Amino acid sequence: MIETYDDAINYIHGRHKWKKTPSFVRIEQLLAALGNPHLGLKYIHVTGTNGKGSTSKMMAELLQTAGLQVGLFTSPFIMRFNERIQINGQPIPDERLTAIMQRIQPILEHLDVTLTDGGPTEFETLSAAMFVYFAEEKVDVVVLEVGVGGTWDTTNIIQDKLAAVITTIGYDHMAVLGNTLAEIAAQKAGIIHHNRPTIIGQLPAEARPAIDAVSGELLALNEDFQIEDAHVTGSGLNTFSFNGLREIQDIVLSLRGAYQQQNAAIAIETVLRVQADLGITLAPAQIRDTLRAVKWMARFEKIAANPLTIIDGAHNQHGIDALITTLSTQYRDQHIEVIFGVLADKNYAAMLADLAALPNVHLNVVGFQSPAARETLDPHAAKALLPDTDISTFDDWQTGYAAVRALATTDMLVFTGSLYFVSDVRQALVQA
Repeated sequence: MIETYDDAINYIHGRHKWKKTPSFVRIEQLLAALGNPHLGLKYIHVTGTNGKGSTSKMMAELLQTAGLQVGLFTSPFIMRFNERIQINGQPIPDERLTAIMQRIQPILEHLDVTLTDGGPTEFETLSAAMFVYFAEEKVDVVVLEVGVGGTWDTTNIIQDKLAAVITTIGYDHMAVLGNTLAEIAAQKAGIIHHNRPTIIGQLPAEARPAIDAVSGELLALNEDFQIEDAHVTGSGLNTFSFNGLREIQDIVLSLRGAYQQQNAAIAIETVLRVQADLGITLAPAQIRDTLRAVKWMARFEKIAANPLTIIDGAHNQHGIDALITTLSTQYRDQHIEVIFGVLADKNYAAMLADLAALPNVHLNVVGFQSPAARETLDPHAAKALLPDTDISTFDDWQTGYAAVRALATTDMLVFTGSLYFVSDVRQALVQA
């Protein structure tokens, strides 16, 4: 019986984790029993290997600036579970989540015994709670981030959307999505509706055929909208001009990392494409002011100044590639200590090798406490993978951090790897 907020959270986490079967039966029956709350809402649906969280946040903030009540569904959380379901930047209150889960619990327990494949999963349960909350609050639009992939992701239960967004395509979740970029792209293309616009980032050539085949109105970065005059200010902020559905000059981003220019361009083009459907018009000055103020935790986020300390959830190869681009261009003259922790099911060998190869980086591999007993990379195993490379290893990140802080040669410190790892770091080092 769910009586408290902690009961609600434990109940959600207690649902089974994973049933990526080609079926929506579980979520359909759960939502039907709740009155199909998902059917009365408007959506911008977002997928991508990386960048979907930052892009979703920027879109949500822009739409809020226009005066709308904006729901945002994203994952994972960094500081607190409720972050995953937000309205106008405010996480769902504890009491509302508890009340919604009290309503959902008996339906789940009925489905557990009546469905031959078993009842809804953890993510399906959370998604149902999200739909109920946004429907009850009568939000004007939902920026809806997928969990994994697209075609059979629980969020794809929605029957229509204002636009589909695909930020990036790279190698991740390959056991579920496929072993090639073409296969992964085909899964992510599952969110596309032929009669609605699809906005995409700069995707690999191998991924494009799957996207092109199902898109009606396709708008691609560097083809249909562009980033111009991009540079970095002396304080490390990204600036650029946007040329797409309209021109917007002199945009300055509060979000750091070279890749955020691409995320911002995707967000701008998407919002401009859907604003007529939502009855809004954003002026260039509103877009500039909003993007200058957007904050998003653990995405190349500055958490200290002396030395400059960054946390960045680069949890897969594509994310590491983006981080390396930033470190080797914007911070190439800095001596950087990277503290890296990752789950053992990632392609960590390539990630380690690429980070260690940067001439201005010294790599520290650390252990950390992962949730739900998921296995983390043993730092000493990492050292064995690169025996001829100067890598430091520590059994826990706190010891590694103390050792790095004691060095006199450090210009910059970067925590990166698993989002669970950087979440643990942020909770310890930053006040919520």
